[in-house]
Amino acid sequence: MEKINNRREKIVSFLKSTPMLSIKALSEMLQVSTMTIRRDLELLAEQNIVQIYHGGAIYNPHFLEKAASPNDYYLQQQTLVHKNEKMLIAGKAAELLLPQETIMLDSGTTIFYFAQILPENQNLTIISWSLNIIEELIRKPQNNILIQGGVYHSETQMFENNQGIDIIKNSRASKAFISARGLHSNLGVTCPYHYEVETKRAAIKYSIESVLLIDSSKFGKVCSAHLADINEFHTIITDSGIPAEYEEHIKNAGINLIIAA
Repeated sequence: MEKINNRREKIVSFLKSTPMLSIKALSEMLQVSTMTIRRDLELLAEQNIVQIYHGGAIYNPHFLEKAASPNDYYLQQQTLVHKNEKMLIAGKAAELLLPQETIMLDSGTTIFYFAQILPENQNLTIISWSLNIIEELIRKPQNNILIQGGVYHSETQMFENNQGIDIIKNSRASKAFISARGLHSNLGVTCPYHYEVETKRAAIKYSIESVLLIDSSKFGKVCSAHLADINEFHTIITDSGIPAEYEEHIKNAGINLIIAA
């Protein structure tokens, strides 16, 4: 029993120092089977110490304590919120891909699900600045990956600095897939952190098409950092929960609206 407890303490320690770890990675680090890791994680999840996501886990010490204000954005916790809607949106986004094109992938939980289902046989070139997205991309070696480095922000798992933004500015893509936390008919598209804005804007500017992936819970919401006006996006992909007034507003703006259902 002591050995089991020690192993679980090590799992918690590893997850405290790394925002996300896969079951496979924990298995290799502790030299035990993936089944053993799954059992350990299930027990830790029951105690609210960790949260299990598809293929891995995150450390979750304040999940019940932190109140979500309009600008709080804990990416690891948000991964499981509106999961079905986000997966449907990701599936529609994948239908837009063409072989051998260059795309940019933003940070965000819907983009994370999109990265998971990217096809492996289209020889895509992918530019990204988000750790959890990059971790998914490297599992698909048939695609070419260009990584923007910089200062790491754990709450969004995003890398950001001027040199990284220069990589985007010196690149060109056919499509940029962007995430946001709020979409308001008058105040535009917003995100919680101001450091996100310049990278997202650069991706929109240096891509032929900009595609916003946003679930319906975010319509009518506003965060502190203005990312773009609605008409700066060529396509918006959301789920069937979109309010009727926003569906009409987007269509009247001449934006291609795709509703995943």
